[in-house]
Amino acid sequence: MRACLAQPTRTTTAGPSRPHDPDSLRRLRSVARVPRRARVTARAVSDGPDAADDATAPLRPPCVIHEDDDVLVIDKPAGMSFHNDDLVTNLPGVVSTVRALQASGTLRGTDYAGAVHSVHRLDKTTSGILLLAKNERVASWLTAQFAARRVHKYYVALSAKRPSKKMGTVRGDMAKSRRGAWKLTRPESGKTPAAVTKFASRGVRGASPDGEGEEGRSLRMLLMRPLTGKTHQLRVCAKSLGAPVLGDEKYSGKSAGADEDRGYLHAAALRVAMPGGNVMDVVCKPSEGNEWADVSSGFHDAWIECGFHELLGADEWFGGVAAGLLASRRAELFEKGHEDDEGDDEDAG
Repeated sequence: MRACLAQPTRTTTAGPSRPHDPDSLRRLRSVARVPRRARVTARAVSDGPDAADDATAPLRPPCVIHEDDDVLVIDKPAGMSFHNDDLVTNLPGVVSTVRALQASGTLRGTDYAGAVHSVHRLDKTTSGILLLAKNERVASWLTAQFAARRVHKYYVALSAKRPSKKMGTVRGDMAKSRRGAWKLTRPESGKTPAAVTKFASRGVRGASPDGEGEEGRSLRMLLMRPLTGKTHQLRVCAKSLGAPVLGDEKYSGKSAGADEDRGYLHAAALRVAMPGGNVMDVVCKPSEGNEWADVSSGFHDAWIECGFHELLGADEWFGGVAAGLLASRRAELFEKGHEDDEGDDEDAG
């Protein structure tokens, strides 16, 4: 079982949100550390009808990577459904799992045993940052921030294929396709697209040999910033670029996906204004899966070069990446947002 270690999170201090350590009232930090080596021994990350043959090895439990008076922030494991209605494995969803771990006193990273309320979702295949509010007041506040698109969210993904464009913005409507999948469609004339994603890509050397030598195989890393939160949005975005997420059976093909130990999509960074005026920054580096965890892979160099290690407490995020295409500033969190009439599915996966 992988240990999950945490450091304090950085945020401003006005209002009720604060860490347990009184010396950190002015700034908080929250980073999930990465072990030197971690391997997923069985694949259990696909969802839908094409997941029937998945292995049923136990998933790693979620762990807390930041806590304050308002929220628990957990690192959600890949392969764990958000809801309890996973008909493939009959396992409880992530929120139910957190509550069960609280009841048994085994939720890593906290001794908090009170109520938790969901405010957004992650897809089963997606790992990483998931917020849980500690009371209904904060839950209502955060839900409104997501609906108004005032939450800055960044994801990382790996692909075995080169995208059709190195960087850009993918816009379109979302329509249901076959077998639980979705597809990107042309938006109606004069209407705002339902799904908007900014992205940049770069080549990385993977941890796994490519069969032609000892070096890792050639992969592409996608840094994605969804401006909306539709079901499977980022997975569909990657597919539309000709670079489906590595290990994603639903969008890359079952045979290609089955060769990987997980779907390589991860919620890596998030910041949001809290009720008292604080800004909570959270960064979580992925470590679950061979390509993420192997320190020899090029992903770790790319993580640093993208500037993830400099995000906490910074006013501007990713201003130096892709000529500022993915940049966001702290003040934008307080601007009037655009209400999402359909709610925030927040499955960037």
